Amino acid sequence: MKSVFEYIATKSREFDQSPLFVYLRDTNIDPVDRLRFVPCSAHFVLTFADLYHFFLTEDPPKDRYQELINIHLAEEGSHWKWFLADLTNLDLDPTLRFTDALRFLWSDATIKTRKLAYDMCKLSAGLTSLEKLVMVHTIEATGRVALEAAVPAGRDAAKRVGKNLVYFGQHHLDTERQHTLEEDHTHAELEAIALDEQQLAGLFAIVDKVFASFAEFVEETFACAKAGRGFDKIIKEARVTSEAVAPN
Repeated sequence: MKSVFEYIATKSREFDQSPLFVYLRDTNIDPVDRLRFVPCSAHFVLTFADLYHFFLTEDPPKDRYQELINIHLAEEGSHWKWFLADLTNLDLDPTLRFTDALRFLWSDATIKTRKLAYDMCKLSAGLTSLEKLVMVHTIEATGRVALEAAVPAGRDAAKRVGKNLVYFGQHHLDTERQHTLEEDHTHAELEAIALDEQQLAGLFAIVDKVFASFAEFVEETFACAKAGRGFDKIIKEARVTSEAVAPN
């Protein structure tokens, strides 16, 4: 299992070089502007709360691996609330018609973002508890990379707007580093798991699939960030598309 963790670390270093994270670390760009793409990731953040609750949790847990998954998912359960609070504090919380909110969330600009959540739901189907644990570890690795890139921008943005940020703040990153799965004795326990070649290949394949889906997500998110595709622009484009196909 130690080699699986090493593989996740290698993939994380590659993921860290994604243009979105380079953009987030660019101090030549106003920190608030660096985070204006954040609403485009809303479907991912909120749907993942459901993924963790409905697809990955088993109660009661059938073994030690599932027990660790349940503990971790419970620790993650309220993070989406921090995301909503940060949207308000970043002044990214406009009043919209319900139909425009739906147009925004399900627009062509966020296809890969929505697909990410569905890919993870599909991937989770039929996995053993150990395979699900590796899936969760990999998802958390992508999140840690993203937070380490976003938190400095969030810290500077908080100073600019004079309001506290939590999801994009140091508290969130510290919380991620303190999860039960990250504790030394838990890591040592998991590293000691013996795997045969077939099991190892299967776990590596899960890691690859998770990182591939997240790579598409951050590619699309970066496109939104660079194009300045905020609420108004995406909704306008979505209105044109929906009205063009609406029956008379």
